[in-house]
Amino acid sequence: MFSHFLDKDSKALPECEQRPFLEAEETLFFKRVQKALPNCLIFPRLPLAAILEPHVSNEKKRALMSQKLNERHIDFGIFDHDLNLLCVLELEKEQAQEEEYPTRQLLKKAGIKCIRWSRASLPSAEQILRTLAPFSELDAPKIESSMQTIGKLFLDDDPKEIGQLQEKAFTYIEHGNPNALSLAALKRITPENFIQKEYPHIWQKICLFAGDPGYLKNYLESLFIQNRPVKRRGLPKHVANEVIALQAENARFVVPSAPDPVWDPTFLHR
Repeated sequence: MFSHFLDKDSKALPECEQRPFLEAEETLFFKRVQKALPNCLIFPRLPLAAILEPHVSNEKKRALMSQKLNERHIDFGIFDHDLNLLCVLELEKEQAQEEEYPTRQLLKKAGIKCIRWSRASLPSAEQILRTLAPFSELDAPKIESSMQTIGKLFLDDDPKEIGQLQEKAFTYIEHGNPNALSLAALKRITPENFIQKEYPHIWQKICLFAGDPGYLKNYLESLFIQNRPVKRRGLPKHVANEVIALQAENARFVVPSAPDPVWDPTFLHR
């Protein structure tokens, strides 16, 4: 009774150690599913409550059912790149524990396809591919360029209203390239908004070219070139500093080009 009070370390944090996220056979199976479905998203140990919602009118029973769902998980959930659930995969043990509400029946009632394999004899990647063939043909997601995004924005607009089109493009456009500076990142790098306030036409082009790191690099470098067709008196120091900050951040995404081959004059005499 008094052991809790006599234990001086009762409030101390317990010692913990890292443990593997998946068991050995689960890891092996996961890699095989990845090989069979390279264009799908695979979520291991997916909570059942994340894909099922009980429709029970009685509030007490609904809370009890939600608790039961929270206590269970699916071994693997297979999704497309829009996070639409395609099916679930289960690795069954030889002696499965009896459930009050069998997971298999709950999934069937919800219209969710469930495919089961035995842990004792895991399927090969080829067997998985044959079973999940409809999902293996899904296309990989394509990176959308800034110009494609602009084209979508302009579909329903009057091309004669140039001012409105420019405002829409440079205000709402967000490219789809994850390997480039986002418009939110541009804002964070230039918190004082000097470029945007004093050179709005330059800011518009920076936003437009942000989705292509190589193109943005060339444009930012051109801002410091004086012998341009249109004469420029040079950027003020505070504006130039923002441009330099953008250059530094954009450089992380620029893919270095391969060096030009060096001509070896002795090659012909070998």
